Amino acid sequence: MIPIPTIAWAVVAVALMAVFYALARFSEELGEALRIRPYYISYYAAALFLFIGIQIRLFDAVANGLAFEYAYWHEALVAIGVTIALITTIIYWGWILSDYQKMK
Repeated sequence: MIPIPTIAWAVVAVALMAVFYALARFSEELGEALRIRPYYISYYAAALFLFIGIQIRLFDAVANGLAFEYAYWHEALVAIGVTIALITTIIYWGWILSDYQKMK
């Protein structure tokens, strides 16, 4: 049986992957309009890191002890994925904060 915290963590990771996908689609449109290099691909890479993290976490929960060597990598993979998404968001959407500061 898979523990409830593992299932909750997987749901959160899937929700983050959906957010990263939505941001990738919005950023693709913005990038085409502003002629920015395709940094939005980084959102897909971030979602991939989260997906791999989900697989490791669930595999460890199902086959307890078989993935002991890799079981703690899921936290590092999620941190890497979220960091990539944060940097990409700053690159694409940082102009909103600069425009806000100019309006004050």
